[in-house]
Amino acid sequence: IAILAPSAPIGATATASKTTKSTKAGRGTFKVADDKENTDNNEELAEEIAPKKKRKIAASKESELSFLGDGKTRCIWADNPRYPLLQIYHDEEWNHPKGFNHTNRYLFELLILEGAQAGLSWSTVLHKREAYREAYHQFDYHRIATTYKSPADNDRLLQTNIVKNKLKVQASMVNAKAFCELLEELYPDQTGLDDKKGFWMFLQDYKKKASKKNKEPTEYLTRSAESDRLSEDLKKRGFKFVGSTIMYAYLQAAGIEQDGIQHTTGCFRHHKH
Repeated sequence: IAILAPSAPIGATATASKTTKSTKAGRGTFKVADDKENTDNNEELAEEIAPKKKRKIAASKESELSFLGDGKTRCIWADNPRYPLLQIYHDEEWNHPKGFNHTNRYLFELLILEGAQAGLSWSTVLHKREAYREAYHQFDYHRIATTYKSPADNDRLLQTNIVKNKLKVQASMVNAKAFCELLEELYPDQTGLDDKKGFWMFLQDYKKKASKKNKEPTEYLTRSAESDRLSEDLKKRGFKFVGSTIMYAYLQAAGIEQDGIQHTTGCFRHHKH
């Protein structure tokens, strides 16, 4: 069975205004019920609500063997040596307590990849990550916003090895423009690709510290009050594919504190906020 992506990474919310139960613990959850998340503005996006067929990603024997027997216990969605890219992403990037990377470029990249994952596995997206970096000029949102504007641009990108979904590609171009506008309005001195006090500072308004009383839940949720609010705020600014479930995964992946646990108890990267 293919391991599904961290669509709703390990975590739970007790105080969310709206909640959606995941069907499986960890990032192994389809972004199925994202509350009409993208259909509000475009009914064509309804196709993203239905779960897609799970995709299996073949791992090379060399990569597989390099992760066998390393003695580390990981969150369930990454605890399989057949998917080394998941393990690397989990070990090195996902849900650092203070954030893995605060630069605008990285946070924009993560935003696009989380949106691209809708209905797919995170392993699939990770295997296409380098193709995205090449096609999107290392996620240069300035360049994307100024050069990708037409259906022809959309078609050209669909010829690359990224996720071949025209609505997601259109959304990425729209989001690049909205990302630039947000930075220019709120952080005019932090609009550069490598600036670290732009979008990272914006995300701090959607942080919530975990309660000391929270214990590892028996049911896992896929959204929070903060992700609901972030989703609504980004939609108002014109962003696409930013439903609450996607934003919940995004906040946790970026290392923004949310209710409940992050890495599961027992995971070698488990931490307490």
